[in-house]
Amino acid sequence: MQENFKVIEGLNIADISRVTSSFTKISDSEIHCIVSAEMINSILKRTVKLVKKPYFFIEVPCTDAQEAELKEESGSHMQLYNLEVTQEVANAILKRYGDLLINDGVTNFGFGSLETETEIYAMPFQTIMLYNKKDTSGFEKILKQDNITELKPNEFITIDSLLSKNNPADRVMVELNGETVFDVIENLKEVGLTLCDTFIERQQ
Repeated sequence: MQENFKVIEGLNIADISRVTSSFTKISDSEIHCIVSAEMINSILKRTVKLVKKPYFFIEVPCTDAQEAELKEESGSHMQLYNLEVTQEVANAILKRYGDLLINDGVTNFGFGSLETETEIYAMPFQTIMLYNKKDTSGFEKILKQDNITELKPNEFITIDSLLSKNNPADRVMVELNGETVFDVIENLKEVGLTLCDTFIERQQ
């Protein structure tokens, strides 16, 4: 049992005693992993190297002003932004903004490929999806290098699977070095980040 599993700054939950850094194969093409907070950036930096012709995507909550304009639909909305990048720019984004994006409890982000069916998706509650239609062995090798244990799907425990009335979670936006995810959005717009979609957030 891994007793030092750390949650991100933007997530508050009382009981994660059953959670360990681990991964499971959902299918021949898809892996889900749950990783202690301090390990996430390193894993993303290495797995993104397996994404050919990458693009960066980020999902952030709408501001109160934006929500007010979406009167035709009820619920909390997210905005999806995309930015075509090189491997060098992908690494630069993770170096400059990775800690903020990882620790923010309400932001999801990742990298997809413009050439192959490959995707890395940092989802809510520290779950990371690693997808490659043809071969996941490269992803598996990286995870095993960090001694992240492979589990059967019925043994794999995520943080959100532990949620209950007695064990609620609070996901919050964080500020790091005077910046929030909204600053990330504005800064990356200057290099071509584009709004692609606005959608209702799926409730956990």
